[in-house]
Amino acid sequence: MANKQGQTVASGAFQLFGSRRRDQVSELLGDIFGRTDIEALASDWRGVVYFTLAEDESIDPETVLGFDASSGSSGELATLDEVLDAVRTGEVAEAVDVASFDAWRTATGTRSLDMGACVPPALYEFLGGDPAERAVEAEDLVTFVATAAAIMGRLEKLGVEPGDEIPDEVFDEDYWK
Repeated sequence: MANKQGQTVASGAFQLFGSRRRDQVSELLGDIFGRTDIEALASDWRGVVYFTLAEDESIDPETVLGFDASSGSSGELATLDEVLDAVRTGEVAEAVDVASFDAWRTATGTRSLDMGACVPPALYEFLGGDPAERAVEAEDLVTFVATAAAIMGRLEKLGVEPGDEIPDEVFDEDYWK
């Protein structure tokens, strides 16, 4: 993919990365998952990142996976050709819940999202947030994903299990120095 600038669909509901953003997000996901074969492809308004894996024997390199930093979930979604075709036809907008995106835009008076912006849940889902309750302002995708990963990592290091109370140490910067 030689696209330098990227492409947005449906006022930014889906964003096909240009080369700079693709490199930046690929590096971030590589750090999170401890892999060197991740190539980020796109993201959507909710902060879900779409990527491929070049060196995984169990997954075809043409398979697009999604990573939702708010919930911590990831999985196979479609083929690369299917995603690119859905971008060309605009059908990808329905796949990323453009109706909810449009409702958010109307409620906030936002015309469109810039490349690299997202509207994550007001509180990360893995901390008990509701995915239907979105932030009022758009956030930088890389910051959102990196912050989610850092908090998840802290929870893991502290041995916090689902349903446990979140200890104050998770958000104490001095504790992690």
